[in-house]
This record gives sequence, structure tokens and C-alpha cells, in this order.
Amino acid sequence: MEAELQKLVSEVEKYISEHQKRRDEWNAKVVEHRTNRDSINGQKRELYDEIERQRTVRDQENAKAREAKVERREFNEKFYGLKDKMQEMKGGDGGHGRDKDTPEKIRRQMNGLETKYETGGFIGKEAERKFSATMKQLSRKLKELKAAQSEPGEFNEIQVELDAFHEKSEKAHEEVIRAAEDAQAAHDLMAKLRDETKRLNMDHEAAHRAFVDAKEEADSEHQQYIVAMRSVYSIRNLLQAKRDRAA
Repeated sequence: MEAELQKLVSEVEKYISEHQKRRDEWNAKVVEHRTNRDSINGQKRELYDEIERQRTVRDQENAKAREAKVERREFNEKFYGLKDKMQEMKGGDGGHGRDKDTPEKIRRQMNGLETKYETGGFIGKEAERKFSATMKQLSRKLKELKAAQSEPGEFNEIQVELDAFHEKSEKAHEEVIRAAEDAQAAHDLMAKLRDETKRLNMDHEAAHRAFVDAKEEADSEHQQYIVAMRSVYSIRNLLQAKRDRAA
């Protein structure tokens, strides 16, 4: 009986050794998969942080682009408003040479009206009133044109302002382009980083599953190891009790 129990102890101890070895192997894999999983998790956090940084850059550059667009529009409005004003001061739109008012043209109109008036071309109070109003209007326009032609320095000053507005508008336009390109670059980088996080998420899930599987295997081997150890203790206690009774 004792020999059989000793043989059983030997077999169980071998069983214990096998499960202990497999448990330790699985525990090593548990550590390996956990380390891999945690490393991937760290990479994910770094990518998420970088995505947030790029989002901040994108939003800031988009804000700069909007501000630059407002500035560009304001400078353009000032430029064209001042250009129209200068054109009015010069006495026309500059785009239709034959229709442009000049001092000589206005003088011819006034001379023609005076000749028509002197030869009885305006009969009645209403006609004379229109003649007088037209002559006053032409006279006022003639003075304005003469004043404009006699003050070229004022046009030079206006041209300097026009050039300044144009330059500022161009700079604002360049800022719009630069900021928009930087915002787009940040947005594109965010998209690439998101794709990378998706890949890492899959790797993380695979590493976590491997960790869980390895831990379950290690726990199973450990449970079998514990059961075998208890069996050996029981058999040894039984043998010791048997020896004590025989003594």
C-alpha cells in the first residue's frame, strides 16, 4: 500500500512539475503581451495628443485666414472707394475717352447754350429757368475740373494711398493663402494620425486578447498545480499517519 502511494506521489509530483512549467511559460507570455499592449496604449496616447495639437493649429490658422479675409475685403473697399473718388475728381470714369468731361468740352457746351439763348432759343420762363440751371451746373463742373487739374499734388497723395491700400490688400491675401495652406496641412496630418490610431486600436485589441488568453491559460495551469500540490500533501499526510500508527 505504501509503495503504491509513493508511486502515486512520484506521478503527481511529475504532474506538478509539468503544470508549474507551463504556468510559468504562460505567465511569461502574460508579461510579454501586457508589455506590448501597454506600449501600444502609450503610442495611442501620444497620437491623440498630437491630433489635439494639430487641431489647435488648424483652428488657429483658420481663424487667421478669416481675419485676413476681413482685412483684405476692407482694404479692397477702401482702395476702390478712393479710386472712384479720384476718378470723379478727374471728371469722369477714365474708361470712355469720348464721353469724358473736360474743361474744353464744357466750355463748348456753355458757349453753345449762350449762343442758343442769345438767338432766342429759350422762350418762356420755364425754358429760361432750365437754361439758367444748366449753365450753373456746367459752371460748377468746370470749376471742379479746373481745380482738379490745378492740384496734381492731391492726386499724387491719393495715388500713394491707393498704392498703400493695394499693398495691404496683397499682404492680407498672402496671409489668407498661407494660413489656409497651414490649416489644410494640419487637417491632413490629423487624418493620417487618425488612420494610424485605428491601426493601433486593432493592434491593441489583439495584444489585449492575447494577454487575456495567456492569463486564462496561466490561471488554469496554476489551478491544476494547486490541486496537484494539495493531493501530494494529502498523500504524504496519509503516509505519515500510517507510519505513526505502525510505530
